[in-house]
Amino acid sequence: MKLNQLFYSFIILLTLSSCATSNIDKVLKQGHVAQENFKTTIPFTYVNGWIVLEVEIRDKAYNFILDTGSSNIVTTEFAEELNLKVLGAEDIEDVNDTKNSTEYSIIDNVKIGNVDFQNTITGIADLNKITEVSCTKIHGLIGSNLMRKAVWDFDFPNQTITIANDESKLDIPSETIDSKMYIGTAGIPAVTLEINGQKVLNNTVDFGNGGTNLLRGDYFVKQKDANLITKYVKGTQKGFGGFGRTEEKPFYHTMVNELKIGNHTVNNLFTTVKSRAGNNLGLAFFKNYRVILNWNKKKLRLIEITKAGNDTYNTYGFSMFYNEDNVYVNAIVETSSASKVLMQDDIILSINDTNYANIVEEEYCSIYSDSFEQRTEALSITILREGEELTFDLLKTELF
Repeated sequence: MKLNQLFYSFIILLTLSSCATSNIDKVLKQGHVAQENFKTTIPFTYVNGWIVLEVEIRDKAYNFILDTGSSNIVTTEFAEELNLKVLGAEDIEDVNDTKNSTEYSIIDNVKIGNVDFQNTITGIADLNKITEVSCTKIHGLIGSNLMRKAVWDFDFPNQTITIANDESKLDIPSETIDSKMYIGTAGIPAVTLEINGQKVLNNTVDFGNGGTNLLRGDYFVKQKDANLITKYVKGTQKGFGGFGRTEEKPFYHTMVNELKIGNHTVNNLFTTVKSRAGNNLGLAFFKNYRVILNWNKKKLRLIEITKAGNDTYNTYGFSMFYNEDNVYVNAIVETSSASKVLMQDDIILSINDTNYANIVEEEYCSIYSDSFEQRTEALSITILREGEELTFDLLKTELF
């Protein structure tokens, strides 16, 4: 599989969880399904790399990102529209280990297909301050504290989800790839993997992450030092999470020689390594399978559709972000074409014939959804650096 993107969609935006002594874990277990016996199949779409589905709240339809790596979250604007009563607040962390106090409330009714999820807890966050989320035009996230009340069956090729009260209502083959699912705070599921022959615990099953972040920094260093990982390339970027952007941080792209999940083996799997604690198995992996998540039985089941792994990595070597009418160079990958000429925070004026200078957010959204990383030809990029306009040609390069 060729991987043309520099990095994928964004890992867990915000999880409503805090220290073990907090009462929030008990609070997040609240909620139930109105029906005892149910089964529904609903469509979903991909928007900017996320799974987006339509839900009904108080008899109106709204779009939500589905994110198994998060608790329920609604935007501040939507919370005001629903006139949600704040029940409390927690000091919590986003993906970048940035702490903030976040209010939470309860949603009396979330209907997905014909399944009525009642009285589930939701965090309230200013998600729309992140332009890439604002571009997706959603009202919040459907997270694992709601999903844990049912069995979820994902058919990625046909872009449908079946939700049922019991696996017996699903047509499941006699042979599946099974893995025990560990349930954390907010119902967030995780699995144990073997990576290059070494057991790695607590790998989040993260459908809010379009990629695969299999190794946290210390695991990566140990495997690199032991020569279990030999293919890797370093980069730097300014990340973002539920509480905004961070300072520049390093990351690595690398190739995992062997991954085992249950009795199933995948070879040569592309992954990204970040310094933050936690390992995440995302959509880049799961899209190769029909996936069944059963919180009650604590089991993840996979039915192989296409062969995962055998990846290569092709990239121009940079990404961009939007802020206050300007588009900036963000991540840069060493040894790539971009690394030879671009610098972080260069202002992008144009790429080929597309203008990026002084554009409003709505204009940026239309450009952002048409990722230049899907192209194969040379790019001509014009940037502004310290008052000087510079134009460079970038080539897509296979780094490994």
